Amino acid sequence: MTTRATVHGPGIRARGRWAAAWAVLAAAQLLAAGCDLLDVENPNQIAEEHIYNPSAATAVVNGALSLTANAIASNWQTYLMPTDELTWIGSRDAWQQLDFGILSDVYNEFTDAAFPSLGSARWMADKATAILDGHVASNPSPAMKRDQARAYLIAGMIYMVIGEIQEDFAFSDKTQPAPPVGPANMYKVLDGAIERLDKAVAVAREVGDAELETRALALRARAKHSRAIWDKIKPRPNTAQPLVSSPGATQDAQAVLSRVSDTWTYKLTFSPTTISNDMAAWINSRAENQFDFSIVEVDPRAPKIITGVKIRDPIDGVPDPVITAKLIEWKGGDLRATGDVYPPLTVVSARLMRLILAEDALAKGDVAGFTTQINRIRSLDGLSPYAGQIPPRDMLIYERRVNLFLMGLRLADMYRFGIRDRLWQPNADAVLKPGTLLPITIIERRANPYLRGQG
Repeated sequence: MTTRATVHGPGIRARGRWAAAWAVLAAAQLLAAGCDLLDVENPNQIAEEHIYNPSAATAVVNGALSLTANAIASNWQTYLMPTDELTWIGSRDAWQQLDFGILSDVYNEFTDAAFPSLGSARWMADKATAILDGHVASNPSPAMKRDQARAYLIAGMIYMVIGEIQEDFAFSDKTQPAPPVGPANMYKVLDGAIERLDKAVAVAREVGDAELETRALALRARAKHSRAIWDKIKPRPNTAQPLVSSPGATQDAQAVLSRVSDTWTYKLTFSPTTISNDMAAWINSRAENQFDFSIVEVDPRAPKIITGVKIRDPIDGVPDPVITAKLIEWKGGDLRATGDVYPPLTVVSARLMRLILAEDALAKGDVAGFTTQINRIRSLDGLSPYAGQIPPRDMLIYERRVNLFLMGLRLADMYRFGIRDRLWQPNADAVLKPGTLLPITIIERRANPYLRGQG
């Protein structure tokens, strides 16, 4: 079973961070009011107070989802480029810099281009929760509360992603700057994600929206697990004891699995009538990037074309079926096709929930419990059961790699398990300072006086 978050909104890319967020807010108000766009000379000139109209509540939340989906697609790509999930095949060498494991360059054109979308999405998500809180205070209808729960789910999602991928962040308010959180305090962003997802769970449960509650529980399980992983990679990776045992994540994962089938996923979807997937634009369309050559085989004359799946299951020795299915989805049904710019992105899944439980069991020395969870996952793809053929830790690393492919989690796994990418250079951050994540880039450093152009 797959549940999808349809991404609404114009998906406008603007030069100014807040211009993008405001464009979505303005369009959301127009859509909610049923206005004809031709009646307005410039929809971006709509007064800000109009977005507080209760009739715009759903559209405001949809605007937050649109910006969040755009931010995730753009920034997961820059986060995954240093990993063994993506590699550079084009002509823009700033991608190669990331591929080499150099993450901290604040001038890198692609991290700098993607970074503002995080700020826009975060601001819009927090604005949506504030607006819906106000509406619910005066009109606590089930419909308004459902939008409130959606707003908190989206806010929790973008806080979670920021906490997972960023070395530092500043929570400015439009043109009002804020000081950076500081690398040592970024765990607080993940704590903020959990708090927002707490609210999403509670309100969804109150209004009886079972699917929304399930999504919020699953996101909270991921956020809690990521919070525990943060402690494993900061200030430096604890490769001697990399396994995570998080009671909160385990409890949420069990709750999700009691509600869904083992094939359940929650995906962000993209379409020609909403917005495109920026990562797919660079891989499928421009062909600047490709899936890593440890994963796929390509036509050497046209490296954009995938000819086969290289990564093989460690027990059955067959091309991994999980990766194969993901690539077929990414390419629109045909592995050798170029694909379009609208493939979905999985944010959470039942597979992730079982991997959380498997790791918790292994961290506690419960190999039987670990094996049970791993084999529930393997059975979905008709693979032979795991029965100690390879060390359990190696099995966990492999299953996380293939089942969490393109979910924005791989770099932290590489750090904590001591995995070095084939392309990392000796002077790269990933080698000299393992645990390094993405920086506050130059666009924010120049604009934010707290950073004084440097950070």
